[in-house]
Amino acid sequence: MTSGRDGESSLIGGILDDSQTKSLSGIPGLAQIPILRYLFGQVQQDHEEDETVFAITPHIIRGTDINEANQRAIEIGTANAIELRRVNRPAVVPASAPGGQPPAQPTSPNRPPANPSPAGQPQNPPAATGTASFLFDPPTIQAAKGGTFAVNLLISGAQNVYSVPVQLNYDPRMLQVVNVSDGGFLSQDGQAVVLVKREDETVGQLLITATRPPGAGGVSGQGTVVTVTFQAKTTGQTPLTITRGGARDPGLQAITVNGAQASVTVE
Repeated sequence: MTSGRDGESSLIGGILDDSQTKSLSGIPGLAQIPILRYLFGQVQQDHEEDETVFAITPHIIRGTDINEANQRAIEIGTANAIELRRVNRPAVVPASAPGGQPPAQPTSPNRPPANPSPAGQPQNPPAATGTASFLFDPPTIQAAKGGTFAVNLLISGAQNVYSVPVQLNYDPRMLQVVNVSDGGFLSQDGQAVVLVKREDETVGQLLITATRPPGAGGVSGQGTVVTVTFQAKTTGQTPLTITRGGARDPGLQAITVNGAQASVTVE
């Protein structure tokens, strides 16, 4: 037993093959006579040894640990290079001058100082920002048993959206996913959109990620992210619910998006 690299232990063994060969040489004819061969011939003996060495290195194979963490969906795209994620850090506020007065701002010799704002009014009032929301179109669906229908997943009030990961839940006893296609919101400027989906038919869960190409900026406004086509399997009523979803900007920072729900009636 020997120790190899990286702490591995190897079992080294071998097989020894021992062989001997004899050959008779001398005057032809006389060397073959039993009595005269000792006078007119000689016996040459060759001894050979062959050794075959083998090494066995055992490896420990661990069993796969299945848990919630390694079953989550991961975001993937078409990037072929590693990029740094840009993080916008808040500006550092300078300390106040003695006496509670704000520090004086340096002025440029070619530009006069800015006029102070009137009392009680801030110089840069904050802009009103709203939260983006998901919408189903149509929100109420009537379908025939055995037929197919399409529902659009819209996003409204979006700002600088680069990628949209979303999780949609449905009743697998009543509905079956047939197709998922691009809705045009992320490709409104002609950029190709990558769609990645993963479906679990046993629990009725559909994971979709729509992503713009690497290096492309974000888009804003309202539009259809994806269009999902279902087949109605049996009669009844069931909801379509976005249980988890959101958006990401070009720096892959999360953007909060409110969920949505639709109602499907199969007759």
